[in-house]
Amino acid sequence: MATELATNLEAEYTAAQTGSVMIEAAAWGRLKFTGTSRLDFLHRMSTNDVANLQAGQGAATVFLTPIARMIDRAIVYARENETLMITSRGNQTRVFQWLRKYIFFNDDVQIKDVTDETAMISLYGVEANRAIQRISGVDVGDLALHHWREVSVAEISVLIARADPIGDRGFHLILDRAAQAAIWQTLIDAGVTPIGEAAYQVLRVEAGRPEFGRELGDEYIPLEAGLWPDVSFTKGCYTGQEIIARMESRQRLAKQLVGLRFEDEVALPSALYVEGHEVGTVTSVVHSPRLGWIGLGYLKTQGTDGAMVESRGDEPVSTRVVGLPFNFD
Repeated sequence: MATELATNLEAEYTAAQTGSVMIEAAAWGRLKFTGTSRLDFLHRMSTNDVANLQAGQGAATVFLTPIARMIDRAIVYARENETLMITSRGNQTRVFQWLRKYIFFNDDVQIKDVTDETAMISLYGVEANRAIQRISGVDVGDLALHHWREVSVAEISVLIARADPIGDRGFHLILDRAAQAAIWQTLIDAGVTPIGEAAYQVLRVEAGRPEFGRELGDEYIPLEAGLWPDVSFTKGCYTGQEIIARMESRQRLAKQLVGLRFEDEVALPSALYVEGHEVGTVTSVVHSPRLGWIGLGYLKTQGTDGAMVESRGDEPVSTRVVGLPFNFD
């Protein structure tokens, strides 16, 4: 059984390097915002400048506690009469409840959880652009990161958004739940390979993309996670802003997200050590068909690319610190 799973993973992984792959992404939450002050509300509640997004544009932004710990990293898509948001997997209820507490009497904002009404398919791989063009007749290769376009696929309306690159590039397809099976089959007919969670995790780690519950959460600050593009340093006040501004001005982080190359398999939980002193923690471990055992983790900022540390769970494993995303040269 283990050999069969490894074979499937390698085939799915190869498909991402040579073609395009997809994963059923229903577990990522989807919230819909309506009301005239919806973007202003999201602007004051999160790290990025989203107040002036126009229809067709989008942005990643982070919701923080007052001490700048991450509640979630979300993607916001501005539409003509509403705003759609993608939350991390299974985190939509927490985000929904947290945001609702901050809607004041003069805010014209309504929030609805539409996760169960909608479907999402995430498409990755070097040929992802061409796969979308084959099914829709529309070239989405020029879409900026997180910007989106509404297209017709088999007479079904689909929102296609440029996503964080995994396996070279990525897109999210969002549509009505009832149409999911039809679009899934259309993608298969166009040569897109479905992948499982194991292959997705390998591609995610290679790309250096942090995930909620592993590299994102209450223990971390967005700058430590490398989410600098998701933070505006000119927009003014938002929850947690003072701490973020202080860290940026001093250019001092307590820890930072790094890539890790292991000489052998590492079991989680595992900490990172230098000369017997704990200097960090391992957050993700996968086996890459091209790179072997690799992972993500947080290291105190004295760590640099190429530094050698020791990962210690059950047994010590020599570990090299590398930059992100992983380099295949």
